[in-house]
Amino acid sequence: MRWARPVLVVVLGGCGPDDHSGPSDPPPTITAAAAAATAGNAIAALVALTTADGDSARIEIAETGGPTERTPYQAIRPGADTIVALGLRPATSYVLTVEVSGPGGSTRSSALPFHTGPLPPALASLRLTATGTPSAGYTMIVPVFFGGDTAAYLLVFDEAGTLRWYHTVRGQGGAVEAKQQPNGNFSLYVGRSFGWQPAEGRFLEIRPDGEVVRTHAAAAPYYTDPHDLLLSGAGEAVDAVHLLGYEIREYDAADPAGGGRTSLAIHRILRQTPSGQRLFEWNAGEHFAPVDWPPASTPFDLVHPSSLTIAHDGNYIVSLQAMNEIDKIDAQTGEMLWRFGGRHSDFVVDGDPLGGFQGQHSVRELSNGNLLLFDNRAGADPLASRAVEYRLHHETGTAQMVWEFRPDPPITSRIMGSVQRLANTKTLMGFGVAARILEVSAQSSVTWDATLTSTLSAEPVQFYRAVRIGSLYRYEIP
Repeated sequence: MRWARPVLVVVLGGCGPDDHSGPSDPPPTITAAAAAATAGNAIAALVALTTADGDSARIEIAETGGPTERTPYQAIRPGADTIVALGLRPATSYVLTVEVSGPGGSTRSSALPFHTGPLPPALASLRLTATGTPSAGYTMIVPVFFGGDTAAYLLVFDEAGTLRWYHTVRGQGGAVEAKQQPNGNFSLYVGRSFGWQPAEGRFLEIRPDGEVVRTHAAAAPYYTDPHDLLLSGAGEAVDAVHLLGYEIREYDAADPAGGGRTSLAIHRILRQTPSGQRLFEWNAGEHFAPVDWPPASTPFDLVHPSSLTIAHDGNYIVSLQAMNEIDKIDAQTGEMLWRFGGRHSDFVVDGDPLGGFQGQHSVRELSNGNLLLFDNRAGADPLASRAVEYRLHHETGTAQMVWEFRPDPPITSRIMGSVQRLANTKTLMGFGVAARILEVSAQSSVTWDATLTSTLSAEPVQFYRAVRIGSLYRYEIP
């Protein structure tokens, strides 16, 4: 990690006012503490510690003339280790104080003066301008066409629309999907593929302090699709990597008997070890053909999977945008357990005034078993995008619409887009092409309305998804 002008404080023993040491447990000691800027994030501080008899530490952040905040406790190793302070403001003076805790009590360091640097010009130009009051947490956005050929950005804004965390990847030319994984790390797709090009890409797994700890990509011979990455495991460990890959091959253009040929991306659902060893593969080419496309549709690839999630029972739910179809796939056998939408649906839609979804993204299974999705209405009339929730009745073969939200006036996002049900029952919607984010109550009233813009561009800044996260430091359900 590269440091810039660290401030060094040496503390020779001593305990803080909260010391509760026992006769057999020595209090923690801090023999050195140094604060410095992180290599790629001007609004974060990395504090290097040398300690003994402590197992965790946190940082008290006092802004000059402003409030005092504290980071969560972060586990530390004996001897030399680092912890991080996140969510700072650019070009701002702070006083940082480290508190180390252990079985024998706690110890505080002396004050560490720290001054954050300015944001990079491109990021300083961004504005998340909003009205209303959002639910607690941060909003994560990846602007997909903003970095040009020189940089890709992962951005996290606070409730006031202020940038509080970012990560820059130079020379990648694009970024698409990002999320906070269950182990607390962030993932970001970087590369030049949107899911059908013969272009290399990969997912970066990034710790909150900005260090890239792993990369994840579809094992050869497949390209890596940018739409979703899921990591599973216990604690901070990653046991399995779930993602989408594709190959490009010649395929019947429209009809198996038509004689026309074209190059199409044929997708797989892949489960791999962190080292890339393949554990599971489901091939969409074994179940679909171009004749399954909706009328007058000519996708760039065969099925164009726009999201992948793991259902509560451990099986996969995949959104196939090109087919207007959502499928549940057995995660062990690859059997198609059910199909919803498209030409071969197992369900008849009930109670939906639009008769179903078209060009959908961001399909998720809710805790009650319902499906929530962002309905782009690609190629549909009306073109207003919406959020919609269905309850699947397997015994009757019906898909009952139980909730929808359509903005008034309409907002159109023919591609991209996201929807997320929050713990407080509100719904976060990202209209990627329109660069709009809405938070909506269960009664369908808009409680927060935000737009991502840049002073460097006359157009709003498009993004793939808008994702609410609970903490910059660890995974919390928002």
